[in-house]
Amino acid sequence: MDAASWLSSLAAESTPVIEEPKSEEEDAGTALEELLSMGFKEKEATEALASGGDLMEAVALLAKKRAEEGPQQSEETLEVEGIRCGFSEDGELVMLLPGDELRPGPVVGHKAPDGAVVFDGMDDWLWELYEGHKPRPGGELPAFDSEAALAALEDGAPYVWDGFASAAEIREANHALEEMFQRRQLTRGSGVWVDECAEGGHARNRRALAGQRREDACGFWDVQGGEPPPPAPVLRLFRRLEAAACRLRESFGWPLLCSRLGMAAVYDGQGACYAQHRDNEWQRHLTPKVPKQAAPSSEGEAKRRRLDFQGPIGAWMNFRELTMLAYVNLPEDFGDETETGQAAGGRLRCYVATKRGDLAGDTARELKDLAPVGGRAVIFRSKELLHEVLPSFGRRYCLTFWVCTPH
Repeated sequence: MDAASWLSSLAAESTPVIEEPKSEEEDAGTALEELLSMGFKEKEATEALASGGDLMEAVALLAKKRAEEGPQQSEETLEVEGIRCGFSEDGELVMLLPGDELRPGPVVGHKAPDGAVVFDGMDDWLWELYEGHKPRPGGELPAFDSEAALAALEDGAPYVWDGFASAAEIREANHALEEMFQRRQLTRGSGVWVDECAEGGHARNRRALAGQRREDACGFWDVQGGEPPPPAPVLRLFRRLEAAACRLRESFGWPLLCSRLGMAAVYDGQGACYAQHRDNEWQRHLTPKVPKQAAPSSEGEAKRRRLDFQGPIGAWMNFRELTMLAYVNLPEDFGDETETGQAAGGRLRCYVATKRGDLAGDTARELKDLAPVGGRAVIFRSKELLHEVLPSFGRRYCLTFWVCTPH
């Protein structure tokens, strides 16, 4: 997550304890000193305090401004093998994100001593980020509560968004998917979607899933107007997830970018499951791609951004920050209210607040089993929530939409 978007939480730690009443001038001077100690420039700190708020409000204002600006890079821009890039002040070749007004992204190379450009190339994850776009608003968001979503995400838990879609919308989307299933179009090798390989990989470097079971059929659709497109009733649901990402970006200043592709998965009802995993895993063999200017400056900041503070000892597998799921099943098929719904299984098991590196859930604070009932969406942090799909004995449809951040 972009560092500046989390700086507001520093206020609680940094606000000085005032034992005796001070004048307004003394308070302003103390607040200015606090902002300068956080690394803000005197001019911007003074302007933030002059806006009329207290120290915490000034920190939040400056954090949002930093999040919008991103790391500074030189005015020189260039195109390398079709990728818009620029050089940071440290000589790093940094990807510029066309879907977010050329916001500086990850490091993709450097400038050699002789001035030559050294480009490290692109992998699937870099392409997913580069092709991402700022989330767009999409009308009403029934029953969505951004503050409740924030609280759940900060607690390492999933945000359960019941009422995400109406019964009529779910039945229409379910009907479209069921027709495709009956025509054997929702299978591996089908031409109606971009096929995902059998071991669950679209994912390079995904060692965490090596040898694990994935028994659903899944594939990707272009949800930005390209080919292949999803059925219209399904696209409507993907757009609603995107609108929720837009609300989170606007509310909290997070530099969220939506993937160009949305995924659909179908479990055939014969006990198919998906083993424990995270959608974004910290891997020690990877090299960090965070520009030096965007790297955490303290252990506290590193913890908030879920990075390591001391040395290049690993990196996140990809740039996915949020995973958004939407269930497109008929409400009566998986509900907890009936024995039939319970017997269908297919629950999403969430291992809440597990420690990094725990792929078995041994350190989980609690388990949450969520029924995949139609009209329910689930949002969680891709880097944090260990989860699995328990054996499903009913045909189970799920849409997945990923939201990325550049660092």
